[in-house]
Order: sequence, then C-alpha cells, then structure tokens
Amino acid sequence: MKTKGKKKKESKKDQQLKEYISLIFHEHKGRYGYRKIHAVLNNQYQLPVSEKVVRRLMRELGLKCQSRMKRKQPVKVKKATSAGYIYENLLKRNFSTTRLNEKWVTDVTEIAVEDKKLFVSAVMDLHNNEIIGHQISSTHDVQLVEDSLLYALEIRHIKDSLILHSDQGMPYRSTRWKTLMDTFSITPSMSRKANALDNACIESFFSYLKTEIEQDLQRTKSVEEATQLIHDYIRYYNHQRIQGVLRYQTPTQYAKAS
Repeated sequence: MKTKGKKKKESKKDQQLKEYISLIFHEHKGRYGYRKIHAVLNNQYQLPVSEKVVRRLMRELGLKCQSRMKRKQPVKVKKATSAGYIYENLLKRNFSTTRLNEKWVTDVTEIAVEDKKLFVSAVMDLHNNEIIGHQISSTHDVQLVEDSLLYALEIRHIKDSLILHSDQGMPYRSTRWKTLMDTFSITPSMSRKANALDNACIESFFSYLKTEIEQDLQRTKSVEEATQLIHDYIRYYNHQRIQGVLRYQTPTQYAKAS
C-alpha cells in the first residue's frame, strides 16, 4: 500500500539549478525575474533550462522579483508664464535607432532622503539604453542638466547628427541650454506638454532606479550615502544589469557588439 502525502524526491539537477538561481537572484538584490535569470543560466553558466522550470523553482524557493511602481497618469498643468525656447517633438515616440549617438533622451527625477530631496539628471543613449551622463544635486536648475550633458559629451565624441530629447521643463527651455545645443551642433527635441509617454525610456529607467534601490535608501543615514548609492546603481545598470530588449546583454555589452 502506497503512503499518501509522500513528497517526490528532488532531482540533483533541480537542486543544482536552485543553487544557481539563488546565487543570481541575491547577487542582483532581487531585481531579476525568471526571464533574466533564465537568460543568465543559459548564457553565462551554460545550463540549458526552460523559463517554465526557472519560474517553478523560483516559486518553490519563495523568490520574487521586486515590482516596479505603477506609472502615474500624466496630469494637466497650467500654461507657463515664461515660455522660453520650445522645440518641435522630433522623436514622436520613435525610440528605434541604427547606431550609437543617434538619439539621446534626458530628464530629471526627484528622490526623497529623509527630510531632504536629491535631484538626479540623466542622459540616456536610446541605442543601448546606457546612462552616459548623470549628475546629482540638491537643486533642480540649469546647472544640473548642463553638467549631466557635458559629462555625456566627455564620454562620447559626437561625429554625426544627434537628436537630444527632453520634456518642457524650464532648464531645457533656457537660453543656456540653447547655447549648449548650438555649441555642440545638437538638435533639440521636446515632449508635448504634460505627456510623460513621449519620453518613456528615461521615465522607465527612473522607475527601475527608484524601485531597485528603495530598500537600500531606507537604510541610508545621510545624503552622502544616498548619493553614492545612486552612483553605484547607475554603474550597475550600465555594466551588470542585463535587459531583454538588448537580447539579454548589458548596455555596455550591447554597445560593444553594435
């Protein structure tokens, strides 16, 4: 007579896979779901396994990827009293590219650190989703966005035409920003007013940033620690964090293969 409720003995292969899955999951601080872990197992460790099996084993291990924050609906804003320079929306949500340095996007996000605020300005190359320039400041002003762009221009040497897309924030409408565009022969482009989807790629990056460092931020004791945490995450994002849209390569790996 068979004993009821007796569990099937776990295979050695499943035991080995669980060890690798746990290693990858914790190495990336819970940021990878089953698809990315599946890609690492196949590409990095040469362990052929299906996504279905990885998902099952993660469920058995109780491992769940951190969820991103839901995108907020764009809100209507009042017409600015000082228009500054407004540029045509050249991107029109066409984020596809054929080469590096063809289309860049930029934006600023706010991160709360206890009772203070940090503003992160980032510049992304849409060809490989790499953050090629960023700056962090306690002030959201023209200097912040200028510095992040100048940092990107030091990293990348622009030889061909480049479109740089932003929202209609005041720093991007300023005379100083226009001068910077003219100096480096960059063609500026702007989202429609209060339409975050026109700059969805950089918005998506900021969503990952805030979600994936949230727990670490809660443990920080100073603005200096939080600033270093953001710098470290951006380095991780560029050099270690694989992306499905990049054929499960990191931004820097994809750039080298381009």
